[in-house]
Amino acid sequence: MKVLVAMSGGVDSAVSAFLLKEAGYDVVGIHFKMEDDLFFSKYTLKKKVCCSPDDTMDALKISKKIGIPLDVVDLKKEFRERIIQTFLDGYKSGITPNPCAWCNKKIKFWALEVFGDKMGSDKWATGHYAIVKEGKVFMANEIKKDQSYFLSLVEKKFFDRLILPVGEMQKADVRQIAIKNDLIVGTKPDSQDVCFIPDGDLGNFFRSNGVNLRAGPVMDLDGNVIGQHEGYQMYAIGQRKGIGIATGEKVYVVDVDPLKNTIKVGKKSDLFKNHSYVKDLNLLVDKSYFLDCECKVRSTAPIVKCSFDPETAIVHFYEPVVPIPGQIIAFYKDKALLGGGVLAKMDTY
Repeated sequence: MKVLVAMSGGVDSAVSAFLLKEAGYDVVGIHFKMEDDLFFSKYTLKKKVCCSPDDTMDALKISKKIGIPLDVVDLKKEFRERIIQTFLDGYKSGITPNPCAWCNKKIKFWALEVFGDKMGSDKWATGHYAIVKEGKVFMANEIKKDQSYFLSLVEKKFFDRLILPVGEMQKADVRQIAIKNDLIVGTKPDSQDVCFIPDGDLGNFFRSNGVNLRAGPVMDLDGNVIGQHEGYQMYAIGQRKGIGIATGEKVYVVDVDPLKNTIKVGKKSDLFKNHSYVKDLNLLVDKSYFLDCECKVRSTAPIVKCSFDPETAIVHFYEPVVPIPGQIIAFYKDKALLGGGVLAKMDTY
């Protein structure tokens, strides 16, 4: 059986390819180039980000060590149009997109299907920490590393041919396999931050991409002006640091209004909601499963009980949560992934 493995240059995809080769599969690697190597040369990276030149070199070294061919595919145009532009448009409209989840849907799994079919692959594989059984997705055994949340926008058809070799493993064991078999990435740190903003400087990223940052008023919930912001695009609902005002108590961004170029701040308690609208739905199971289920409103958020009606697109939380517009909501039932969508602003849905 021929398997196309998405190789990022990290330890998880390296071990995935290694295990599949050891199990007797006909393994072919594929590495996606999302940015030009010169792009990263402008930065002094303090944290590990994906898709860097080092990742490409590591993917090439790993494939040679394992003894499999590796295709390096240029997806810079698609990445710019489908991910970076979506990210920019989201912040311009006052929401906070999740580029990693969209990248899985619009780039990685799309490319695996396109290039996998060209190569005649029977299956494809990634290094995600999640479990796939008979086309159904479940949370990983190591919950802290679970990545099923980031797969919640991926269409069901992709899971019918997907293998996740490390999904049931512990991260420490994956690293040990890499070290034991001299795969060079055994101690390589996990990627952090947004890959196309390597230094984390959101303002510089916006300015270099033609976003007009205009100063405007910071208001409290009663409409009183209590400060000035540097451009509404620089702020996200739920943000506490970097607001630049002193009120004597902790304040959080509770609303971003692009039309008025204002942000509103309030207490942490003002962020919590009992319900939210959801758009861009991706349902992996029948609608009836959502009447009594669970969800996560951020990748690091605790899982909470909820009820979701796909017809009205309203999710009711059994306990208040902080639903940040633009972020992904993933639905579960007994650790099975039911689907996902995008949290929407209540006044714009």
